[in-house]
Amino acid sequence: MESIVSYNVSNPLLIDKISSIVFWRRSANYTESTVFLPNNICGFGFTVFGDLLVKNKTDFQIMPKYGTRNTLMKPSEIKTSGDFLNISVRLTIPNGLSLFTKIPMNVVYEEDATSLYDIFTNQEINDLVDSLTEATNDEKKIKVLELFLVSKLIICQPALYISIINKIHTTKGQCNVAQMAAFFSVSERTIHRLFNKFVGVNPINYINLIKFRTFLEHSSSSNNHLLSVAIDTGYYDQSHFIKHFKAFSTQTPSQFFENNSSEKVSDFYNL
Repeated sequence: MESIVSYNVSNPLLIDKISSIVFWRRSANYTESTVFLPNNICGFGFTVFGDLLVKNKTDFQIMPKYGTRNTLMKPSEIKTSGDFLNISVRLTIPNGLSLFTKIPMNVVYEEDATSLYDIFTNQEINDLVDSLTEATNDEKKIKVLELFLVSKLIICQPALYISIINKIHTTKGQCNVAQMAAFFSVSERTIHRLFNKFVGVNPINYINLIKFRTFLEHSSSSNNHLLSVAIDTGYYDQSHFIKHFKAFSTQTPSQFFENNSSEKVSDFYNL
């Protein structure tokens, strides 16, 4: 049995920064693996019960119970063990963990997964997890988590960075770094520096991710030929489309849809 429930935050200091807090539950007898495609919405999570395992080249590796993963670049095959509860914070901007720490995101995401013990103090995380465990329902757990997040809220992203992110989203990835540099009257180097600090990947990869996610949204609800959908979502030739799709899914578009791979994609990110 699996349950994924999303809640809005209520604290006014967090409403414009956190899109939702998600409670992901699985029973111990849930043994199937699922795929998480790259996305830009998840920040960090707390596995309160059970374990989260991510497949590497040969086998499944247990992830830090309280941590963050780089979900922007490549798909992940996921399994869980035991009676499982994970509480994840989804943010309104990519890798919005930068709202709660001064550590640059390109440092945080040097590894595929980073423990929150490496970002906050051991005492802070231990106290938070104890409070989450003791809280008797989802609403109380959310209140505990909101209080922690407000206490750690230390920085707001520069207006230029927010404007660039909004531009990428508004155009659904149909833009490039040179165009944005000209539009905002800054150097391309400035944009790259902002993305290193606040996202942890370069802007070209992020633009490609948004374009990929836009294609998936359209292809999942369209009977059109895949290449027609690709052209409509900003891919101007077949070779670049296939290259980008394979980079984010490890399969060609034909393989992905003909093998019904989309059916194995987790509902966690509402694909």
